[in-house]
Order: sequence, then C-alpha cells, then structure tokens
Amino acid sequence: MAGALIFDKYDDFCRQAAGHIIAILKLSLVHNKRASMVLSGGSTPAGIYRYLADNSEDFYWKDIDFFIGDERCVPEDHEDSNFRMIKESFLSLIPHDESQIYAINQTLPPDEAAFDYHLRVKEYLELNSCFDLVLLGMGPDGHTASLFPGYPELKEKKRLAVATADEGPLEPYHRRVTLTVPALNHSNHLLFLLRGGSEKQTIMDEVLHSGKKINTEYPVQLIKPINGRAYWYFSE
Repeated sequence: MAGALIFDKYDDFCRQAAGHIIAILKLSLVHNKRASMVLSGGSTPAGIYRYLADNSEDFYWKDIDFFIGDERCVPEDHEDSNFRMIKESFLSLIPHDESQIYAINQTLPPDEAAFDYHLRVKEYLELNSCFDLVLLGMGPDGHTASLFPGYPELKEKKRLAVATADEGPLEPYHRRVTLTVPALNHSNHLLFLLRGGSEKQTIMDEVLHSGKKINTEYPVQLIKPINGRAYWYFSE
C-alpha cells in the first residue's frame, strides 16, 4: 500500500488528485476500449469533480462508465443525494450518454434498489473483471462508502450491493445502498480522498502502518484492490 500525499491547501489536493485520476483512466484506455470509475459522494470530492470538468475538456469521457459507490435513499433531487452532488459538480458538465451512468435507482425501496444495483454491477464485472478506478472517502469512525463499523453490511461476502439495515450512526440519517467490500475490492486502482479532522489522519496513519494486521474496527482497512494499489490523499 502506498503512503499518503498530504496537502495544506484543498486546491492543491484537488488538482493533484484530478491529475492522478486522468492518468489512471488514460492508461486503462490504452489497454481497453472503455474504462470504469466508481464515484464517491460526500463533500470532499466535489472540488475534484469540478476540477476534472473544468480542466479535461479534451478527455474521452464518453469512453468511461460511471458507477456510484453508495447512495442515501432519498429522491434524486434531495440535498442529501450523492448522485445529485455528482451530477451537478461533474456529470452535467462533461460530454456523456445516459447509458454510461450506472446509478442506484432512487425510486425503488432500499432493498429492491440494492438488489437491482447488485445485478447490474454483477453483469458489468462478469464482462469486465474489475473497476479500473474506485474513489472513496472515509469518515471519522473509519467507515467508507456506507460500510459502518459493527454493521452487518460489512460482512457481506456474496452480494455486490446491499441496503443498510437502518439509518446508520451518522448524520444525515437515511437508509442507504452501498457497494460491498467484495465489489469495491474488484478494482485496479483505488484513491482514498480525505479532508480535515485529526481523527481521520490518525486512522489513516494506523492503516498505513498496520502491515498485514487487519483491525475490523475500521471498515476502510478491508478495502484492498485485488489487481492494483491504494493511494491516499489527505487535505488539511
């Protein structure tokens, strides 16, 4: 596992991460006609998405398939919707077709939405083996996507997407649909994108220096690309 890149300024964090994202996708397109990217929600990656949209107008976005790492079970236009944020800060600003977007169906009940997403992700990975790039954040409790410490979703071994059993331990309180550990680990490259908080930096340092020892108290430590590397970006 690679070490962390730490930035004093959020703008530098966004610029460096965006450059890394483009480099990974370009490399993937050298070997394949299409590439795939799992997008993270939350506030941290919003600046990265805007930087990508503003500074990569010549990139082949129509050759990229987009997935959502997790979603709150709210209407698509709700202020807490990850897809709303991703669409407004990124997808609506780049050339793409709707067929490229593998979003979670927010009109279905949570369990149905999760099963529908599981089937679509399963079909995609059966044809493509792995996601080329996964973007993830991390909370102050070590959760990533909507995989929280002590919750049953963390132990899922077969399904690629599940609904959370309840509204979770952190605000905003909504049931969620999330990709599982097996799904997220089917990746060639992984970028953890973290911003602020001494708790996050402490957990990041512990994970980076843990070697092969796994502390299941931190869900983030269970995410390890089967075909590549994990990179950590941290902004003060």
